[in-house]
Order: sequence, then C-alpha cells, then structure tokens
Amino acid sequence: MSAACPDLPLVVLPANNLVRALSRPAAPVEAALDEAVTALEGLHGELLNPRGARPAEIRAALEGAVTATDRLAELAQVAPMDAEALTPIVPNHDYFGVRTAPVDDARLVSEVTVVLARALADLRIARLTLNQQAAEVLAVIQVLRGLAPRDAERDPASPSAPAGPAPAVPAEDELTRWVITHHFYFVLNLAAADAVTRALAHNKEGETDGARDALREAAVYVRAFTAAMMHSGDMSAPCYDAEVRPTMSPPAVPAALTGRTQPEHKAFRKAMRTLARTWTDSFDKLAANAPEVALARDALLEADLQDIEQHITITATLVGDDSSIIAADDAAGSAIAMLRTMRHSRAGEYRPLMRFGDNVTLLDR
Repeated sequence: MSAACPDLPLVVLPANNLVRALSRPAAPVEAALDEAVTALEGLHGELLNPRGARPAEIRAALEGAVTATDRLAELAQVAPMDAEALTPIVPNHDYFGVRTAPVDDARLVSEVTVVLARALADLRIARLTLNQQAAEVLAVIQVLRGLAPRDAERDPASPSAPAGPAPAVPAEDELTRWVITHHFYFVLNLAAADAVTRALAHNKEGETDGARDALREAAVYVRAFTAAMMHSGDMSAPCYDAEVRPTMSPPAVPAALTGRTQPEHKAFRKAMRTLARTWTDSFDKLAANAPEVALARDALLEADLQDIEQHITITATLVGDDSSIIAADDAAGSAIAMLRTMRHSRAGEYRPLMRFGDNVTLLDR
C-alpha cells in the first residue's frame, strides 16, 4: 500500500529500469493492446484537431480510449506477487507505494498497463490543456507499442485470460491524483532514460536513423512527463497546502521527501548528463552531416528546459515563495529560486549544443 494512499495496491517497477518488453504478449492481450492504441490515436487526433476543439467528440474519444485501456489492463493481469515483502529502495517509493523487483514481460505488461489506465482515466476529470492531454496520450501510445514489439517472439508466460484480480479503481480526489500521476511520471522517466541511452548507443555506432528515432521518442516522453507533472498538481494552492504537502514531511513521513532522490528521475537525469558531456558536437556541426538528428537532439534539449520551466510555474502556483520542503532554514532560499538556479545551470550546459541556446551565466554570490 502507499503511505499517501493506503487503499491503493503497490506498484512494482522493473529493477532493470526498462519499461519495454522483449517479447509479445498472448494474442488476446496483444489484440486488446492494438484496440487501445487505435482508440488513443483517435483521441490524440481529436485533441489536436486543426479545425479546432470539438468538446463532444473529445469526450467521446476519451471515454472510448479509457474503456479500451481499462480492458487491456484487466486482461493483462497476472497472479499477484507479494509486493508487501519487498523493501522500498528510497523513502519516495514508500510514500508513493512503489517497489522494484526483477519482473518478466508478462508482469511488466500487467503493472505498466494499470499505471497508464489510471492516469488516462483521471483525464476525464482533470483540467489540463488540450496540448498537455495530447502529450500524455501520445506517450501512452508509445509505451504500449513498446510492450508488444512486432518483430519479437510470443511470450509463453503471458496469460490468455486474466490470472489476477481486476485492478483497483482509485478514488477521485486530489491526493489520489497526486499519487497515480506520479506513478505515470515514474514510468515516463524510465522510458525517456531508456530512449536517450539508446540514442547515444546508436550515435556511437554511426546509426543515424536509429539515433534520430530514439531522440524523437525521448522528446515525446519528456513532454509527457512535463504534462504529467502539471496533471499531478491539478488542484488549488490551499488544497495542496492542506491535503498534499503535509503528507511529505514529518510527522507523516520519517524525513522530508525530495524529488532529487527519486530513482526514476535520477535515471533520466543521468542519461541527459551523459548526452551533454559526451555528444558535444555543436548544432551546426551535427546538422551539416545529419540534419534530422541535429533537430531531434535540439528538440529533446528544448523539451528538457521547458520541463524545469514548467516545474517553476507549478511550484509558484502551489507553493509560492515558501522554502523547499527539504530546506534547512529560510536562508536556503525559496523553492522557486532553487529551481530557477537549476534551470539556468541546465541551460548553460546545453547552450553549446543547441540551435538557439540561452546565453546564461551563473555568478558566484
């Protein structure tokens, strides 16, 4: 159970950090997955309709996508494991009800589809922009496709019928939203880290098409986890202050929580540091030989900067000028100031690689 939401069962993420499968699921699961992808593609098209938003059609498409994804998650269930016996690797996992363990492809599909289905279902009552919703939906499509690789063998362990109970239906309140959208955020961070790592490997081997495609995939995940962050904060500042923020500090938890120790986001940040420090060709140099790769890398770096900028925005909305939860004293500065410094540092590191990098220099104080 989650320390924040005890009624939610634990989510088990893969110990190897890979949220894509190496084999195809059983035929009924794969067929349900294909139906979910088709419904999600229809929803994505409605959200980004160039003729403008059609509310009734969007609602209908969303309901269809939720129904199809829920059916997939139910069909993909495997026999429950004793997740309560697993030890959380960081306090954040204990708080959010997450554990890690070696999992086979069948359990990976079972766990990930539940996370995706819950986040998608919450879009019915969340107040995200059309573009934020579309970013989440596109990433869900990509993750689902990664759970059924077309050129792979069929997984003999994948159940042809549900082998476990139907997934629990979460409550519709802000604290529950905070938890289930963080589960979604964690999955997207792992997917992004994997895509960046594959892009680096392709580039090292001189595989231009592979590098381009992996960079584009990574950018989709980054834009989506930015949207998921905004999704998690879809609440009023007073509600956050009363219902959510107190659950992340003593006495509710043994020690104040910080996203900087979150393993899934740390995996993504490590991949991006490796990219910035090892793939050091300037945009112009890279574009001269591989223009599509240069644009794809630039789009990823831009998405990563926009992510921390949106983090500043939502922090300003929910926290204001309060200090960070983990700040030792008020002199440590506000949470916004800390994030802004991180943003400028990241922009400075990316500037030599980008087409239109920020001319930012941090001064010692």
